[in-house]
Amino acid sequence: MNKVDVVNAVTSVPGVPAEPYGETGSPAIAVPAGKHLVVETLSLQLDVTPPGTKLEAFVNYTCGGRNVSLFVPLTYAYTEPSTSFDFYVALQAVRLYADPGTTISVSGASPGGSTGTLFVTVSGYLI
Repeated sequence: MNKVDVVNAVTSVPGVPAEPYGETGSPAIAVPAGKHLVVETLSLQLDVTPPGTKLEAFVNYTCGGRNVSLFVPLTYAYTEPSTSFDFYVALQAVRLYADPGTTISVSGASPGGSTGTLFVTVSGYLI
């Protein structure tokens, strides 16, 4: 089996971004200073208690100096019996442009329940 340096293989192709970027945060990711982040894939995981409680998710970021709040539809994944939390996930192909030195964060809203840990994962590139 041959090993391939995937980052060099991708970034040396003309027309492909030279600075790939991927990060996971709970509940936010910092955009590097001096670089715009173009997000192409967005993944979320949120949990809520008590089980059966409704849950909404929003991704918040700054684009062109304006605050943006993007609703992200969630899918129920499973219930953890030992903690009494329902887990929800989302995976979206997007095109988000985040300003340098800002953050991309996830927030949850649950009428009648309490959210637990919030995770956001992004992949894309820096320009």
